[in-house]
Amino acid sequence: MAIRSLPRRAFLHTGAAAAAALGLPGLALAQGKTISATTYPGAWESAHRQILLPAFAKASGGSTNLVASLAVDTVSKIVASKANPPFDVIILDEGPYLNALQHDIFEKVPTDKVPNLKDIPAKFIDPRGLGVFCSGQIIGIAYNTDKIKTPPRNWNDLLKPEFKGRVGLAGMGSTLMSAWMVEIARLNGGSEENMEPAFQFVKRLLPNVSAVASNPGSLATLFQQGQIDISVHYNNNVGDLQSKGVPIALAKPDTGWIHIKSSMHIVKNSKNVDLAAAYINAAISPEVQTQMADAPYMVAPTSSKASFSKALQAYAANTAALEAMNGVDWAKLNPRRAEYIDRFNREVKV
Repeated sequence: MAIRSLPRRAFLHTGAAAAAALGLPGLALAQGKTISATTYPGAWESAHRQILLPAFAKASGGSTNLVASLAVDTVSKIVASKANPPFDVIILDEGPYLNALQHDIFEKVPTDKVPNLKDIPAKFIDPRGLGVFCSGQIIGIAYNTDKIKTPPRNWNDLLKPEFKGRVGLAGMGSTLMSAWMVEIARLNGGSEENMEPAFQFVKRLLPNVSAVASNPGSLATLFQQGQIDISVHYNNNVGDLQSKGVPIALAKPDTGWIHIKSSMHIVKNSKNVDLAAAYINAAISPEVQTQMADAPYMVAPTSSKASFSKALQAYAANTAALEAMNGVDWAKLNPRRAEYIDRFNREVKV
């Protein structure tokens, strides 16, 4: 089939319209250039490839080498190669972002290159100008609706004998599992600084555990393959699985949802700062955030001009509802998180 090429004038007009839609001051900061960006494995990668990358390409003329990476691994790779970093722009969960500040790996965001910042509330912008929060996710109890007819309502339900060999976990290097461990510790008399109750809970849980996935994306695959029936999980991973026909739902624990925030940053010594800024600008645009808030991904937006979709409102009606959910005091957890991860890796084996 013949492909009709657009006249140059028409191409430039189309590109300019796309740039304007995302709030960029002009077209093509660096047409033909490629930046390297990180995402999270699983539903996040799917959402970014389908929604963010095309929007960024239309607005800037640049392309993206997108790499799926857990936040703690992303920071480790950058610290190991600060002079020539492997990424230009990265996404991090709140804990790894706060911990990474000590390593001086972030470039200040050039605000004049990110006009969509004007629609982000000040509380979602790093006070040092080193990044911007771009999303929120919700953690609950994921379960196979074909196998489990009565929705679980408590984290203790994971311990039930009928779930022997059917529970899935992820590694504690993921924010998903670190946040869940904090919640379990807190519910059993512990805290971010005393995780012993959480490790004791997991020790009791081990007879029910079928597999420990390397990351939340791999955990979703275990559901898809029928290897597990119940687990801790994110709402966006569950939504992605539902869109693929997997019989799965996310139940709200009687102690409440857990809320996690993610931020985007330009990496210090990046050779593509302007293009990295354009990438962040696209990520926080009302158009991209509204699309990502819709099913199946249901990623909570931070832009004041983005909308909470009907699907997302089943979990939270607005930003205030998100912020009222259970969270993690990362400043208290981070000093011992590496120790906890190491212990988890040694003790949690199936």
